[in-house]
Amino acid sequence: MTVLPRSRPANALIIDVCPTTVLAFLTVMCLLLVQWIGAIAAAGFLASGCLLVVRRPQLVLVELRRYWMVFAVAGWCLLSVLWSQYPGVSLRYGIQLAVTFAIAVAIANRLSPATVLRVLFSAHLLAALLSLVFGRVREDGLGWLGIFGSKNAFSLPMSTLMLCAFAIMLDRGQPRSWRVAGLAGFALGSFMLIQAQSAGQMLATGAALAFALPFFMGRWLTLMQRFLLAGVTLALGIIAGMLVIALQDQIMTLILETTGKDATLTGRTEIWKIAFQEIARHPLTGIGFQAYWVPGNPGAEAIWEEFGISNKRGFHFHNTFISNAVEIGLIGVAIQAAAIFGAMGLVVAWAFREPRAETVFLTALMMRSIVLSMSEVVGYTQFDLATVLLVAALVFGIRSLRERRKPAVWRPAPATAPAASPAEPA
Repeated sequence: MTVLPRSRPANALIIDVCPTTVLAFLTVMCLLLVQWIGAIAAAGFLASGCLLVVRRPQLVLVELRRYWMVFAVAGWCLLSVLWSQYPGVSLRYGIQLAVTFAIAVAIANRLSPATVLRVLFSAHLLAALLSLVFGRVREDGLGWLGIFGSKNAFSLPMSTLMLCAFAIMLDRGQPRSWRVAGLAGFALGSFMLIQAQSAGQMLATGAALAFALPFFMGRWLTLMQRFLLAGVTLALGIIAGMLVIALQDQIMTLILETTGKDATLTGRTEIWKIAFQEIARHPLTGIGFQAYWVPGNPGAEAIWEEFGISNKRGFHFHNTFISNAVEIGLIGVAIQAAAIFGAMGLVVAWAFREPRAETVFLTALMMRSIVLSMSEVVGYTQFDLATVLLVAALVFGIRSLRERRKPAVWRPAPATAPAASPAEPA
């Protein structure tokens, strides 16, 4: 007797759950909740991220070999233990950075860019809703903090939500439900970013959106028209840059009056002088990864005291490349710059060939990161979502390049039956 499988009803709802996608969502969500929940969220990031990595252990060595140039960034930071002025600190944070890189590479290598975009959008939308319901305002009343610990920490994910939503809502290839959700997410993210009152983040987000928009416009153009559009966009960018340089005094005055900052951009020019002095002492190797802003270091203690930072954390040199040059030297900065600008070039070329939601999002993300790198530290730090996104963008760019270079697989044409000959006369 044979037992036949029970057939499902024709109208049965079937939901396919991808464990890797679920773990990726939990990983991103935990990073967004770290400042609200604390150590529990950090433990959740490690648990979900490491589980995602070891879920398919056969891919770990493949990813190390395939993306060795990506891991070189974390490798140099870890190597700085050998000359660090605080080797224990550099070792601890170097290992954490390597783990962060491994998780980011696994997410970007094992999921499609479209899936990662939806994961990011969903997690950031949830964080925005939580901030709307449970968030708080700064003690001085100047801006919202949401569920985050500072204005910058709040404005960055709201900006990311806008970039995700922008890419989804303008892509006609997306399902209608996702495009409607994208529109709602863009409106919510814009409102929250304005409430954060972060002038730098708003400028960087606006630049990223303006940079990404022509790629969507190019979807309906021929290849030659796309080249023309790219040339016009580049020319406009050069002209805008020349105008900014020519009118920098007036623009700086306007920014200072709008944001209420002092003439040295909250003392950044002063601490940059200190940073350049530190770089001159150890130009090639730096003083060690994460080995400057350490309690007991005389230079850091003096800056904390001058700026009234009593908790002795959450402070940096307000420039990605200057700050990293202090810690990992010009060699380390060169490696990181190659990773950042290499990712930018790869994703821009990819979006130029295939202007879709995920590729346009990556171009906007990299443009925002580069703009912010001039006034903030956007990478690479341990247990940091911005670092995860930068690493993922580079991995996606490398994947697109390799897939493009793959030789076409030749397949023989299917055999066809010979045409029937006309019937012979009787």
